[in-house]
Amino acid sequence: MVDFKELWGVFDWAVLALYFIGVMSVGFVMHRKASKNFKSFFVASRRLTIPVLIGVAGAAWYDSWTIVGLGELGSTLGISIILFYVVPGAVLRLPLALWIGPITREKLPDWVITLPDMIKFFYNKTSGVLSSIVPMASILYCCALLFAAGDVLHMVSGMPIWLAMVIGGFAIILYTTMAGMWALAVTDLIQFAVMTVSAGAVLFGIISYYGSGGVLCDAVMASDPLKLSIVGHQTFGTAIGYILSAAAMYVNAQSYQRFGAAKGGGEVKVAYTLMLMIGTIFSAVMVIVGMTSSVLFPDAATASEGFWGTVFTVLPPGARGLFVAALIAAVMSTVSADMLFTGGILVKNIYQDIFKPDLSDEGVLKGSRIMIVILGLFIIVGTYLWRNGIGNAWTIIGGFQVAVFLIPILGGFFYKKKTPMGGTIGIIAGIIFYAVWQFILGVPNGFPSSVATWIFGGIIYFIACKATYGSYEKSQIEKAKGGK
Repeated sequence: MVDFKELWGVFDWAVLALYFIGVMSVGFVMHRKASKNFKSFFVASRRLTIPVLIGVAGAAWYDSWTIVGLGELGSTLGISIILFYVVPGAVLRLPLALWIGPITREKLPDWVITLPDMIKFFYNKTSGVLSSIVPMASILYCCALLFAAGDVLHMVSGMPIWLAMVIGGFAIILYTTMAGMWALAVTDLIQFAVMTVSAGAVLFGIISYYGSGGVLCDAVMASDPLKLSIVGHQTFGTAIGYILSAAAMYVNAQSYQRFGAAKGGGEVKVAYTLMLMIGTIFSAVMVIVGMTSSVLFPDAATASEGFWGTVFTVLPPGARGLFVAALIAAVMSTVSADMLFTGGILVKNIYQDIFKPDLSDEGVLKGSRIMIVILGLFIIVGTYLWRNGIGNAWTIIGGFQVAVFLIPILGGFFYKKKTPMGGTIGIIAGIIFYAVWQFILGVPNGFPSSVATWIFGGIIYFIACKATYGSYEKSQIEKAKGGK
């Protein structure tokens, strides 16, 4: 096995240090722009252009799991993961780029800034407050990501995990608190560029190492022919699960925050479509790295160890540091975004909407910054103390998030007969059904809780909307007459 610490040198430290200096500088430079009001802090005054949006979209949708996770799947499942996860994922995300994203930016009123704001606009205040539960999954995911980054840096450089998490965590807290979405936009562009260049470098390194793609294919075929087959080691259930996982993007608060930060709907459409093309290639490269690792390091203790062994084998000094920086960049991008929207949601959609309706815009901005610091400290400490249980908690709560809110969000955009009561009842029914199916019944026959909730919650949602549409339509007509 590769001795990572032996190969990690001064050039790699230099690249990593330059990355951190660049990211931290952004917070100081963009601080003034983000201090005007909550809108400037949370959605960058809705002024992001296509080049920045490409970076923002890429950094949001392709995180550290896309790097290491896809690499690990490539080492065990082979090329089929491209056909059953990468490509379907891009196709299923395309409606977000072509329709939902532009609608979010162009058709929703200016006061809609957060995801709960959007749910509140579609239905009512109660539904908006219920949707504020989304941050729970996001913060747990941040804990998992921060630990993964610390673990990788420890493995390759020998730095203690706790020190890596503290440095990374405080860096994220600082630039996110200072400049909000403006900092995220610029750092995401930097981070996406680092990720893209790193992917190109490692692909070039693999081709140079083997001489040609044909030699690599022959090596993979000799080790495990199924890794080059269309189906490979996939089962029908796992394939469907990978495909459906793309649905998570439709309830991702980060996505809607970024749509709202765009200069216009046209910018969203162009930037996110281009990003999907780039991201698909990037993801495919990570799968190829994983397949290569199964040949170079068939006896690796873990798929992750084999993945990083391959990276360090095919890349020269400095480029190794760049690739590690790419993973850290992916982590920082996702964690900073989750801290930003979670802090904003907790202050604006829970504290202000429920407890202090007269809270000023300045108060919301100040409160959001304070909450970001609190969340950041929680992530750092929680990651270290509770690292063994984070993955399971994220899986359950993340699945719950997708299961409950997918239908109400899509219904809000496209169902013409939606009603406030239908939205509220649909969300509550989804929460109850998911809890019963997952925890009380224990996932009967292995049927996914998310799919079961989509079916049951969707039926309840449409029945409730249909049952209340007549009275709701009448009340709206009377309200319009009264307004005249």
